[in-house]
Amino acid sequence: MHTLFLLILAWFAASAGLLAVLHWRTLLASWREPVLACPVLIVESDDWGPGPSEDAAALQELARVLESLRDEGGRCAVMTLGVVSSVPDGQAILAGGCSTYLRRTLADSAFMAIREAMQAGAARGVFAPQWHGLEHFWPDSLLACLGERADPAQRQALRDWLQADCPRSEDLPSALQSRWVDAGRLPSTPLTPSAVALAMREEAAVLRYVFGAVPEVAVPNTFVWGDAIERAWAACGVSCVVTPGSRYEERDATGGLASPTRRIRNGDRGRGDVCYVVRDVYFEPLRGHRAEHVWQALEAKTAQGRATLLETHRSNFIGPSEMRDAAIGELERALRGALTDHHDLRFMSTAELAQILRDAESPFRERDLRRRVEAWLRRVAAEAGPARILKITGLGSVIRTVGNFLGGVNFRRSRYQADC
Repeated sequence: MHTLFLLILAWFAASAGLLAVLHWRTLLASWREPVLACPVLIVESDDWGPGPSEDAAALQELARVLESLRDEGGRCAVMTLGVVSSVPDGQAILAGGCSTYLRRTLADSAFMAIREAMQAGAARGVFAPQWHGLEHFWPDSLLACLGERADPAQRQALRDWLQADCPRSEDLPSALQSRWVDAGRLPSTPLTPSAVALAMREEAAVLRYVFGAVPEVAVPNTFVWGDAIERAWAACGVSCVVTPGSRYEERDATGGLASPTRRIRNGDRGRGDVCYVVRDVYFEPLRGHRAEHVWQALEAKTAQGRATLLETHRSNFIGPSEMRDAAIGELERALRGALTDHHDLRFMSTAELAQILRDAESPFRERDLRRRVEAWLRRVAAEAGPARILKITGLGSVIRTVGNFLGGVNFRRSRYQADC
């Protein structure tokens, strides 16, 4: 029996050594990532901008629901608005033979109701505007796909799209929705620094007019961006970039995302010292996502010492009233259930989360070593890279068991959570 015990111990020791040799960078990065001292939940909603007046009604209803939900600190639920500041002036573009791009911005009087709904929600603390692009595409890419050399079927589909009073960027082909590359021809090509700088200045001017200041947080369209984009954002006042945990820099020959060029964790830094946050939990009621999905994700993220950022889109909350009301109702159910399950839950904006990740002395940061070890073990167990070794060697079960033991002993309430 003693020999068997020693063999088992040796096996797991060897397995742990192999894991450390092959995945030391992952293990170290997981340890360095900040651990939060209490659950954090943020709703991140993209693509809001010019549209029909019904969009303003949706924003007002969302604001009402969010304001009715409060954490134990009295903070209302927060939804970030990834703002797309303009739409193409389709009729004018078509009238000009699709040779010149023209736009209508959120500053236009036609979109006053939407603009005022955003501003009112931001003033009440339920909305947090974020930078999501002047358009949800690169204008020259759109014109290229409307040109005579383009695929006839795609060209006609885009001409039909431009006929709408307010074309919805959600209806564009996926490759075209990447703003920060030229996807007029595939594979995509990088934009010139001068074109990026000009576009950033134009975007900043509209955002400053609408909200009085440029948002601190940027969300890359379709998560395709590069160093030049980060530098330009930082030069305009952006200090935080939302990511899916990876960075993509181009579209391949089929229009799909090329392989990621960087693995990203909460608190990592980019060009211009921007702080990265990770958003990788999807909540799209139109696609069948329900509140239970949010609760499961919140449980897992909290155990890992991470914030839960829900990715959702305008498309869930617009359209026929019955669909809009159902989506808003499901969001409300998700947030109320989260408050019930986690009495110490905190609502905040993504900009506030980024400040916590930057500040090692923040009361929201965990300092208890046992809790940090528990969070680290749970992160390692959830990593895709080491998954095969963890499964084959059985080390994954050991890590989960130790994590559960540490959690059962200590994860009732951190001594720092009273300050959260």
